[in-house]
Amino acid sequence: MKHTYALLSVLALASIGSHFACSAGDASGEFSNDGFGGNDPGGLASSGEGGQGGAPLPPEEELESNYSAPVATGNYVWIANPASGRVAYIDAVTLEVNVVEAGNAPTYVAAIPDPDADVAIVLNVLSYDATILRAKGTEFTAESLPVPSSGNSWSVAKDGRWAIAWTDSRRIEKADPIDGFQDITVLDLKTGAMKSTPITVGYRPVAVAFDSAQTRAFAITQDGISVVALDGAAPTVIKNIKLSDQPTGDANARDVAITPDGSYALVRRDGYETINIVSLLDGTKTNVTFLASPTDMDLSPDGKTAVVVVRDTSEVGLLPVPGIVSDPLNFPLVSISGALVGSASLAPKSPLALLYTNATANPIVTVLDTSAPQPSPKQIQLWAPVKAVFPTEDAAYAIVLHDAGGNVGSEYPAAMSVVPIANDLPAKLMGLDSPVVSVAVAPNGSQALVATGDETKPIYRLYVASMPSLEVKKYNLASQPIAAGIVAGADRGYVAQKHPDGRITFIDFKTGALRTLTGFELASQVIDGSNP
Repeated sequence: MKHTYALLSVLALASIGSHFACSAGDASGEFSNDGFGGNDPGGLASSGEGGQGGAPLPPEEELESNYSAPVATGNYVWIANPASGRVAYIDAVTLEVNVVEAGNAPTYVAAIPDPDADVAIVLNVLSYDATILRAKGTEFTAESLPVPSSGNSWSVAKDGRWAIAWTDSRRIEKADPIDGFQDITVLDLKTGAMKSTPITVGYRPVAVAFDSAQTRAFAITQDGISVVALDGAAPTVIKNIKLSDQPTGDANARDVAITPDGSYALVRRDGYETINIVSLLDGTKTNVTFLASPTDMDLSPDGKTAVVVVRDTSEVGLLPVPGIVSDPLNFPLVSISGALVGSASLAPKSPLALLYTNATANPIVTVLDTSAPQPSPKQIQLWAPVKAVFPTEDAAYAIVLHDAGGNVGSEYPAAMSVVPIANDLPAKLMGLDSPVVSVAVAPNGSQALVATGDETKPIYRLYVASMPSLEVKKYNLASQPIAAGIVAGADRGYVAQKHPDGRITFIDFKTGALRTLTGFELASQVIDGSNP
């Protein structure tokens, strides 16, 4: 059934305050406790212990996952409307809008990897089920499975076989402490044999991930890691692995990274000098100790190196995995001089780590090749304090967001830089008229979108950066952006916006032309052409 679409679901597009930095199906990830503050123009010379006057610096703030995008598959953008019970899917090439019936209050949408079709799944929060939507050419199907746990989050295996619906309590305002949100639902999406299985995991999950073989799922909770076997007759919790002999009460204070093969979990806690490496097979633990407490930990995409940033000593440990388990004292420890580092951003298809801090005003990004036997840091001088770093997949370029307020006399509330990483060329700095709402980087690294404007600064813009030219074009938006994304198969970007009747703007990367669709469920579809 075709309709026109009414209301963009703000809930479905909202981003989380604390984050599991893991793409769908990736078994590695982290969750952390965010905090931001400080404005230390002398941060380059200060240690991690002191900002102005020697006061301790706040925790590093992981902002990259704040700027998440709506759901896109190869050729479609999917938008749920909990009020009408419908889901719109928009062909990003033709801009044709179709709307299908889902369950009661379809709200949370996720993309399902499929080499032959565009597939999405939506959680219907009031009918306690999920609708699997499949578009292939002119054919479209919608099938439903029960989800007794309901939830507000999806985790999807990289081969598209499994999807898990669960509840992240951090997305619930004033959640009752008795509510443990321990019920999750595992959906087997195997064609012709789909089924759902409700199971129980530890108290208040903060992340759910899969191993590379898709035979195990891991729910990271405040009780530890619940291990779910997927290779039996039905999904079953087979064990719970404690993350520490003396676990803290707040799982949000940890980073946890799981190796892609599901063998180990690496654990970082704020204020602790050790990284704990926990065997997910037998629960044994190995401790790697630093001179000061690490402020960030990330696992390389191949799972072979854990990048540990120690801000107080301005050092980076490169832990070989799994070799570090048998020899916890043997790993490169790289000293970073001339710049303070507290966080790392890793590219999906590169061994480069981009290091920075946002705990104090710091305009330096440090590039470190984690695969080199004796890595030599390379520092890139930028011209405003670094807030967040978004590398392209190959780390040839990066989009860097800045806190322009850290520059005395600047009239801009924010700024961005397009930074060449592979080539030793100057970065392109550009002031932004309003705060950043969303960032999206094309998989091939040729374009990036930055959408700006919120209630505090209602000047709505879309900035499109092109690489390698470093050109940045600015476009006006008619309403407040919610999130930006890229439809790789159509070579287009899009910005979903707040509007009572629904609004989304597409940009053609080849021509630069903008097309805005408004009122998807009204009697007539409106397509506004604009290129301000």
